[in-house]
Amino acid sequence: MSTRSFRIPAALPPRRRPAPELVQRQPRPVGVATVRAAFWAVGVVLAGVQAWAFRYYVSADAISYLDMSDGVMPGGSWHRLINGVWSPLYPLLLGIFRRTFNITAANEIAAGHLLNLGFFLFAFLCFELLLRKVVRRIPSGASLPAWAISCLAYSLFLWASISKISLTSLRADMLMSGFVYLAAGILLTMQGRQARWREYCNLGLVLGIGTLAKSPILPLGIFVVAVTLFAVQNWRSALKMAAGSLLIFLAIGSLYFAPVSIARGHFTFGESATFNYLAYVNRARPMWYMQEPGSASGHFSHSPEKIFSTPTAYAFGHSSLVTHPLRFDPSDWVRGVRPRFVLRDQVRGCIASIRKLIGLLAGLSPVVLLALTLVVVSSKRRRLSTSLKSAWPVWLVGFAGCVMYVPMHVEPRYVGAFLALFWLGLILSFDLPGILGRRLANASTIVVVAGLIVPLIVGEGMRYLESRRIPNNDANAAVELAHLGIKPGNKVARISPTVTDLGIERIARVEVVAEVGIGDSARFWSSSRDTQDAILNLLASRGARAVIATLTGPVPKIGPEWTQLGFTQYWAWIPKSSQ
Repeated sequence: MSTRSFRIPAALPPRRRPAPELVQRQPRPVGVATVRAAFWAVGVVLAGVQAWAFRYYVSADAISYLDMSDGVMPGGSWHRLINGVWSPLYPLLLGIFRRTFNITAANEIAAGHLLNLGFFLFAFLCFELLLRKVVRRIPSGASLPAWAISCLAYSLFLWASISKISLTSLRADMLMSGFVYLAAGILLTMQGRQARWREYCNLGLVLGIGTLAKSPILPLGIFVVAVTLFAVQNWRSALKMAAGSLLIFLAIGSLYFAPVSIARGHFTFGESATFNYLAYVNRARPMWYMQEPGSASGHFSHSPEKIFSTPTAYAFGHSSLVTHPLRFDPSDWVRGVRPRFVLRDQVRGCIASIRKLIGLLAGLSPVVLLALTLVVVSSKRRRLSTSLKSAWPVWLVGFAGCVMYVPMHVEPRYVGAFLALFWLGLILSFDLPGILGRRLANASTIVVVAGLIVPLIVGEGMRYLESRRIPNNDANAAVELAHLGIKPGNKVARISPTVTDLGIERIARVEVVAEVGIGDSARFWSSSRDTQDAILNLLASRGARAVIATLTGPVPKIGPEWTQLGFTQYWAWIPKSSQ
């Protein structure tokens, strides 16, 4: 029997484990969705805080819009929505809001600020649609990535909406800005593509409704429709589409143009431009009381009656009950006078407007510096004209909107949205070189966001702390006025240094038929007792059953016939004939 030999295998050497390697984790890029959520949260909080801080604040424009919105209320006349200066969409929505929720007179101003918050959300959504179209066009290797562009864009929007347009008063500018963003987005969509009926019809619809919000959309809209021919690939095929868009635009706008033309007795697109040109270029004076036409032609045929010279006092009335006839439709009081072009006055007006625009750039200094940096170190070293072509639908709408106001009058709320579009378009037009460009982009984004957003947060936070417990003085004073026997529909007169205190008259539903000139209230209180009595008697002779005075500073020495309305800044004088 044979034996087999077995080979015992040699022991295997132990396996060596690989030494651990230090792997450097790359920072996760910031997502656009994260940026979006953060800025939406910040924006809603800032808007809410501002609306709350100014919940009882009301301007003369706001009073006019509230008076117009009465046309939507039960028993009101829809004709009140047609006004020579103020467009109808904002008061229409305000009236629907008041009627739907049955808002009382004492709460309608605060409710209007709540509605303004809704208009802010509308504008934010419209800007969001524009920004998403912008982000989709950003190449993957761009030195300014999508998250950085989003940060810059949101910062510009909040700067324009909170700081310049603002929710401090009941005005249509926020509502109008939403339609501006929508129009810019549609124009950007058209760039470099075949013309399509859908986009042109949408553009006409947006511009038409926007005109019902504020009449300056009319000249801007005609310009936007015209430049679409340069945006699409074939302008010849787009001609009939542009004509159709313009037709839709004007057809919707005619819902305002036609009735206001009938009311005025001549064709007009609105009298806002006429009034502002007379006031700010031809310098008809005194402002609002319109006694001298300045460099305009003609003579006022329906100006307020000057009933006292020093201090000045004026009387006025209206065919239907409105809070302040001078402010309800300012174009009523400039009939008989026509604007006249005078080169000297026009140059002076343009210089004043340009100075205001330059002043607004101070708050945009981080953005201005970033744009200049992009121009200097642009990676492709292209000519400036070539670079600007890439995002021209955005910056051109912004530029055109600013230029539109220069010949007449510039206010921050007029041009805030246009400045945001202009600088966003410039930033989109340039690129930065390599690694240096990406680092510079990151640093610039942080600086711009901090420079624009931090002041907003600090400012609105301070306003909130100051206004947490402010009383509704206008409503409280209106109650006290009723205790003195003043009823809705009565006529009153005013002595006040401002026009931001008309809430008491609006809430009490009385009409101001006479007042001491806005700039002469201090002179009234410093005048002799005989002069004061003479003016008060004149105010009473115009039908005023009470004279309401606003005393915000040190209370002057006034006679015992004056009654303080509660613990407010308002005082009332009741003529003996009304007692």
